Amino acid sequence: MGDFASPAAGPNGSICINNSMNPAAASMGPAASVVGIPKHSTVVERLRQRIEGCRKHHITCENRYQQAHAEQMEIDRRDTVNLYQRTLEQRAKKSASGSSTKQPQSKQLDPDSASSAEQRNNTLIAVRTS
Repeated sequence: MGDFASPAAGPNGSICINNSMNPAAASMGPAASVVGIPKHSTVVERLRQRIEGCRKHHITCENRYQQAHAEQMEIDRRDTVNLYQRTLEQRAKKSASGSSTKQPQSKQLDPDSASSAEQRNNTLIAVRTS
């Protein structure tokens, strides 16, 4: 309980916790009330150093994030290519096994579905190259 200054009555009868209003602290001199408070320039310098440290940390983290993001995009692209390749292989197997067991059917695609299939292939090619 003795760690804090006791409230003192101010000149107009209000209670004040500040030691500058306390007559006992005033009798010790002006240096007694400023002992625990660092100078403004010291506080500002500490803040500058702290902000600089945060900025450096942010820059290093940002570089690591960008590198990890690029690596993850490359892995995702490879996975997409592999899945697309497996899909094409499965379709080829399916059509090869289906044509050997069944009689070949002459199936004509209408022009609308042919153009949509071509557009889909172009989209897949664009996805693979990006």
